Amino acid sequence: MPKKNPRPGPRGLSVEEIVRAAVALQEAEGERGFTLRKLGAKLGCDPMAVLYHFGSKTGLERAMADLLNAELRPVDPAMPWRDRLADLARQYRDLALRYPETFPLLNRFWVTGPADYRHAEAIYQALEDAGLEDAQLAQICCGLYASLLGLAAAELGGLLQPATAENLAEVKALPAEDFPVTSRLLPLYRKQRPGGIYETMLQTLLDGIEQQVPDRKSGGQKPRRNK
Repeated sequence: MPKKNPRPGPRGLSVEEIVRAAVALQEAEGERGFTLRKLGAKLGCDPMAVLYHFGSKTGLERAMADLLNAELRPVDPAMPWRDRLADLARQYRDLALRYPETFPLLNRFWVTGPADYRHAEAIYQALEDAGLEDAQLAQICCGLYASLLGLAAAELGGLLQPATAENLAEVKALPAEDFPVTSRLLPLYRKQRPGGIYETMLQTLLDGIEQQVPDRKSGGQKPRRNK
């Protein structure tokens, strides 16, 4: 995140204004088209002046990612733990759709800054309220983050979109006797609705988390569901 410094940025701009301009440029130009020179021109200052508050381009990118995290609405702690995690997960997908060029930055940093810490704390609290023990919290929280951010990024990249006509034609050309299940599933891929896979996997992840809750009565783990 930006350094704590009361002095304004170049040309009197606030640090937040610089970061917002950087996000806007990234959305317009994409990661490959984004340069500090272009950002400096957009702000009307020397490119190196942009980095004064961030130390490096990586520091600026981290601030950009945290700006996106700051747009997430805090979950209601009064809701059941599962509803809290589902609410936050759906917000991440919406965030990815609003900022398709900048969202991948969230996958680059272990933590992006203050906003990210607040959301992580909410996840820790929800998992604790679910009944998980401290030894489970860190791993499951990181795994949940990676799964949700990865799913959202995959949808942006086209992996979770409905199959294209070219995809469908390629599968139809396969010998059905060699690919019986693939052929049978073809109509389902044609009808895949936006967000459908994301929602299915979200519920699967939450079911899995619930299965990790220790069985207090037996002193062990809850029995895992048969596959």
